[in-house]
Amino acid sequence: MKHYFVGVDIGTSNVVMVVGSKTDSSPLFNIEGVSVQPSKKSVLDGLVSNIEVVGNAIKTAKKELETELGIKIEQAYAGIGSSYARSVKIEDWVPVKNKKTGVIGKEDILILEQIFKQVKTENRSEVIHGITPLCYYVNGEKRTLDPVGQKGSWLKGDYLFSICISEHLRLVKMAFVKAGIDLISIFVNPMITSPLLLSEQEAKEGAVIVDIGGGITDITVVKEGRVQYFVSIPIGAESIDSDLKSILPPNSNIASVKHKYGHAISSQVPDNQVIPIGNKNIIHRNIATVIEARLMDIAEMVLSEVRQAGFGGLVNAGIVLTGGSVAIEGIDLLFERETSLPCRKATQLYGLTEGAKERVATFGQQTAVAIMMNAANFAPTIVVEQPRVETAEQRVVENAPTQQPQSSSLTEAEAEVEKVEQKEPQKQEKRKPEPKSRGNRIGSFIKGLMGYSDPTKK
Repeated sequence: MKHYFVGVDIGTSNVVMVVGSKTDSSPLFNIEGVSVQPSKKSVLDGLVSNIEVVGNAIKTAKKELETELGIKIEQAYAGIGSSYARSVKIEDWVPVKNKKTGVIGKEDILILEQIFKQVKTENRSEVIHGITPLCYYVNGEKRTLDPVGQKGSWLKGDYLFSICISEHLRLVKMAFVKAGIDLISIFVNPMITSPLLLSEQEAKEGAVIVDIGGGITDITVVKEGRVQYFVSIPIGAESIDSDLKSILPPNSNIASVKHKYGHAISSQVPDNQVIPIGNKNIIHRNIATVIEARLMDIAEMVLSEVRQAGFGGLVNAGIVLTGGSVAIEGIDLLFERETSLPCRKATQLYGLTEGAKERVATFGQQTAVAIMMNAANFAPTIVVEQPRVETAEQRVVENAPTQQPQSSSLTEAEAEVEKVEQKEPQKQEKRKPEPKSRGNRIGSFIKGLMGYSDPTKK
């Protein structure tokens, strides 16, 4: 039987929608179609600022794929970057229930999980979106990923919490209401991209996924096959574009210049080559010098975050680069040079059929594919397989210029979101990215933690 899954990535530059499918007889996903629509600066630093424009972009992508594939899309899953969320590691312990044998059982894991589920956030506008086990310690000393069956008197667990701010996710939900799509769930992108981008060996040895978006860069550390840490830094491809504006003629197509002439290492570009752009002649190496300087800043910040999180010497598989700007020639060599870690572009994808891999045309589409794949851990999306007839008048209306949102339509969308939220057992949210230290992030967020890391304090 064929099941459909629809994933939507809301990025700073584009909204990407992917329709994928999977049959019961194969673990691999096929990609039916991909639509990329500009978000028109309505997503700033990774945060939705205009639900009307974002909603229209989602709706346009939906209509395009429906026409192309002869289907009707009714539901979808969405993904958000770590500008919406942050990771916090928390530990707690429980005494082993079976005191007679001292053998740790599944019930001990369940009791520990129940304690973690009672953790509360300090700020009422924040919610805990997900709780993921990282590792366990038998008697606080012997480290293990699976303690069941081992002997001990008490068990400690380290868990990763994804904490979001509700108002920002509320805007995402409202955008889908505008688009006329039932939003099933929202994923935090750093938590779900590794199965697509990393091999099992890389995920086990330790790797850093660096997703360079338009306004932000997401950093995800994966070790022992699990996401250990994620964070965003408030710098991305738009910083490169802003720098290039200073040397290019007004109204230059910066995206085209980066694509045709961009290089991350200026020494690899001839110093005597001149490129005509608009009414000016630009020295080719100057373009590369500007790009190199900004990418060096990003690489330095990535390395700083990895070290600050305590994984400086633990990511043996190195860095894997994804995101729209990763197409810049030499970017992998620059990151390797600046971080002294092995680095590659995410050219090898996992969990897809060979035909599906060919459909992923750019690095900027990879996150939407990961969202689509992760949806299979939940429920298929409702997709009706029947041609949709579209009149010329409908096409004219749908392609009409976007109007500014009106207060009455916002009120209607908010009412719809209220209905959606009443059905959902859990919701999620985010905070505007800012330079942050891991210690402050953990210390300021959580209260109400039941128990202590030291059993003598219970």
